[in-house]
Amino acid sequence: MKNKFTGFLLSFCLLCMGLLAGCSLVEVDYNRYYNQVVAVVENKETGRREEITKRDLISGYQSYGYTYESYYGYSRERAVYETLQLLENRKITIITAEDEYGYKMDGTGLSDLEKTYLWQQVVDSLNENLESYYSEIVGEEETEESDDITFEGYDKTAKLVIKYDSDGNAYYAIESLAEVNSPLDGFHPSDNRDFNNSDDRAMIFDSFRDKVLASNDDYKRAFDNYLNDLIASEVGQNLSKDAPSVFEREIERLYQTSYENYLLELYSYNNRPSASQSAITPAQIVNLYTNKVRASFAQYELEEDENYDSDVQDSLNDVYYFKNDQDSTKFFTVANVLFRFNDEQQARYDALTEKLESGEGGYTQVEYNQDIEELYGEIVPVVREYNEITDTYEEVESDLTVDDVYAIMEQKLTSAKASGDVNEIGDTINEFIYSYGEDTGMFNAESNYVIGIDNEGNAVSSFVESFNEAGIDLYNGVYNTSGKAEIGDISAIVESEYGLHVLIYTGECQNLFDGITGNFSLSEDAIVTLANTRVNLLVDQTYFDVLYDELYTDNYSNYENEHLGLLRENYRITEYDSRYADLIG
Repeated sequence: MKNKFTGFLLSFCLLCMGLLAGCSLVEVDYNRYYNQVVAVVENKETGRREEITKRDLISGYQSYGYTYESYYGYSRERAVYETLQLLENRKITIITAEDEYGYKMDGTGLSDLEKTYLWQQVVDSLNENLESYYSEIVGEEETEESDDITFEGYDKTAKLVIKYDSDGNAYYAIESLAEVNSPLDGFHPSDNRDFNNSDDRAMIFDSFRDKVLASNDDYKRAFDNYLNDLIASEVGQNLSKDAPSVFEREIERLYQTSYENYLLELYSYNNRPSASQSAITPAQIVNLYTNKVRASFAQYELEEDENYDSDVQDSLNDVYYFKNDQDSTKFFTVANVLFRFNDEQQARYDALTEKLESGEGGYTQVEYNQDIEELYGEIVPVVREYNEITDTYEEVESDLTVDDVYAIMEQKLTSAKASGDVNEIGDTINEFIYSYGEDTGMFNAESNYVIGIDNEGNAVSSFVESFNEAGIDLYNGVYNTSGKAEIGDISAIVESEYGLHVLIYTGECQNLFDGITGNFSLSEDAIVTLANTRVNLLVDQTYFDVLYDELYTDNYSNYENEHLGLLRENYRITEYDSRYADLIG
């Protein structure tokens, strides 16, 4: 899994890719209105100036800035202003990077590998744009859904370690595991190319046109549509309209985009915080957890939020405090392994049920029960095996029955429970879900299914009755000889309108630490509990991981904001807000 912690500098790359490379953003009119300069950034020391046009601002808003308004609730004025700030930061960072690395767009300072990389980026962008036009013509073809199942899991980004100070005293520290890749990682060309070499540059359009001519008529229409949009975007500039000339300018534009994006990625990579030693401390993680528990405590205990029951069921991972008074609903989680009816069996089940309810032909409950039991007996479990090459669970032929699979599950869970390691139990349950399960809601789920039981023993749940009854039996220890629920307890086979279920108890929803009150505090040793407790028993992601990721993202964003603030101090920035006032309305 790639590093998920992408900062603002890389956001500029994404912004520009949408702004300049996407063919759907080609402007219809390219006249004086769009060429107005709305901002200028000037290096105070060197005097170098870069302009931001109205077209840049409009396209930037269309490709990224609108999210400020639609997702974050900003006013149009603020959303446009934030977009302009991003574009200014982009220009400033590019100038800084060029000065620092000695690079120029004509290839000065670039290595052969970097030149080839940029050449390939242009080729790929040109072909991707053509594919977009082609898709508009033929329509998005429906891809056949694969029967293969993928377990996404979680890639840890940090780990808790014990270190020793100069006096030999032990203390907890955090080491970062986040993978940070340079832009050229994994790029291995067979030969060298240089966009600024006339032969290599000519090859881009020649091979592109040859590909189109050798393709079907739909690709030729896509080429013409691409060309016509490019011509329309240059209205009012008195430029030549023959295909080679138009695409020469398009290729030049794509190269500038690729070059600038590469500089931004490289600058962000070279100026990232140290990846080996995290600046985040265990105390920060414990404090963040404490604050979340306090917030939940205040919401559900002090403010008596009536949504407690629904919040636990709907968004378990967002609840950090669980009520434990006598009158409160007690919640627990279960994993579900479903052996589903096939389409023909489901149709028969529905028909039999309708026949009983309508009383057709004197059809009795006894007859119905007999027919339904025969139908359940026809269910054949899906069996999958893990393919290490494709990293998927693929269906295989098997003679196993539902009873056979149940016996396998029972035996493996007994062994896992004997280990005393709840994480091993979780991994074992996960194996069942991906090897046999047909409940897609269990695949890569953030949490297991939540069932509540009120103080009268009734289910608080939206699941079907048989599912709830089996879950409550698990909670009450019916399937355990000790009479007390244990993680890894397995239910009997449960019948429902969907097929056959096997439920596995994955634990009660309870507070991690005893004696929680509205003003509690935790010792530094609490970090060990957070690092060893999974948020979801089936995935190796702990509370420590969740909290660290949140802090890392916030810290890295703050770091890059501070860095950009320092860069901006070296520039004189002039904004002409009257020139884009009409965009605000």
